[in-house]
Amino acid sequence: MVRIFVSLVSLCLLSISLSSYSNGIEVTGKASVMTIPDTFSLTITIKERGKSSSKTKALVDYKSSKVVKMFVKQGINANAIDTSQVRMFPIYEKPPISFENIELQNKISKQQKITLSGNADKQENESHLTRFEISRTIAISFKELSLYDTVLDNVVKLGVSHISPIEVSMSDSEKYYQQALYMAIEKAQNKAANIARQAGVKLGTLLSLKESGYHSPMRYSMASEARSDFSSKITKKAISAQVTAIYSIEP
Repeated sequence: MVRIFVSLVSLCLLSISLSSYSNGIEVTGKASVMTIPDTFSLTITIKERGKSSSKTKALVDYKSSKVVKMFVKQGINANAIDTSQVRMFPIYEKPPISFENIELQNKISKQQKITLSGNADKQENESHLTRFEISRTIAISFKELSLYDTVLDNVVKLGVSHISPIEVSMSDSEKYYQQALYMAIEKAQNKAANIARQAGVKLGTLLSLKESGYHSPMRYSMASEARSDFSSKITKKAISAQVTAIYSIEP
């Protein structure tokens, strides 16, 4: 009897749950706001190799100083230039194996194996520090896209090793996202009302509202080569929002 009672209670609860779900309308609302990015960032890497770590770093620092001075001369605030990332890697190399004064014994077994005796194994395992690789990454933030074309050719002439694709963002992205979110909620409400009208029922109150999606552009790649007859352009980007809403159906 107890098992029958528990089963009946479970069926009743399941029925109530299904009934509540079936009496609602669940919809998704999506919206986007188009805007032009107004904040740009760029990373530049200067890398050198040398036998002396101090001299190699001094060369990297010299080139880094010239790059920073060039950006400041172009109107970039020194506070918008980050030069703190420095890396140093020691480079080890193994000398070539010399077979002089090595007794080579060919012990050919069924597996056709060859073994070496003498000091060959010792030579193979010895590694020597030969050079140092030192690099510095410089990150720059700026507001004018035209600056990208102006400085790109200059940094190449200064001997930088790598120029990253430019990154874009919106300084007031939250404001545009809130606009898109409001539009997404409005679209969800209109969609639910249309569904209710087509189904011949009356739309009730909002039971649930969940923010289920967000998108804002973070990267915009450009070629790492400046040309006098070409100016970089950027188009409007979308900041998107998405919500999931559930409305009740009035009896």
